[in-house]
Amino acid sequence: MICGLIGSVFRLEAMRVELNVQGVVYEVAISVQTSAKIRTMLESGGASVAIQNAGIIALTDKENIAIYLLITHLIREDSQLLFGFLDHLERATFERLLKINGVGPKVALAILSTFSAQNFAQIVRNKDMQLLQKVPGVGAKSAGKILLDLAGFCKEILESSFDETTNQAPSSDSAKNEASSALEALGYKSAEIKKVLARIQGEDTQTLIKEALKFLSQGVVR
Repeated sequence: MICGLIGSVFRLEAMRVELNVQGVVYEVAISVQTSAKIRTMLESGGASVAIQNAGIIALTDKENIAIYLLITHLIREDSQLLFGFLDHLERATFERLLKINGVGPKVALAILSTFSAQNFAQIVRNKDMQLLQKVPGVGAKSAGKILLDLAGFCKEILESSFDETTNQAPSSDSAKNEASSALEALGYKSAEIKKVLARIQGEDTQTLIKEALKFLSQGVVR
């Protein structure tokens, strides 16, 4: 099973990204929220971006910016589907939604495209059926079922979200470990990675990977 992918963005659309992982391009379904975050990351990183058609981006990829996507890998008789996320809360919400009878990947992704995981959890806690029905494909019956099935789960989501925003310091070592593993998967040596990460300031995995690649790609490891 694929649980994560690290690579450069070959093509980005509103709900789909093509990720180039060492020459192999993977098609990954994403939420509109994730797509917007990836676009911001690429633009702030200095990548040259050109708009093609409505909402489609093609990258000239001058700096070969790498991103790390958490993956939910669904295997069916006739297909294998990849769904990508930038944070654990969104992936956990997506996977929990799939356990509800009648909610498939399309509806789950539509929910997370309309609301962030945190906002969706608030909707469930408030039992706001009217707001939930604004999601394409979600009617009164399915909205009621979702609100009923996710009551306890969304309480955990809100608590996890609070913990992430108030307890960043203890997670720094974990972020460095994740970044180190990701960089090793890209082919860099452990000794080089350790030296570079020691020079970088950052609280999250994505920032650490991005900054480390600036040094490693230039061979600056002393």
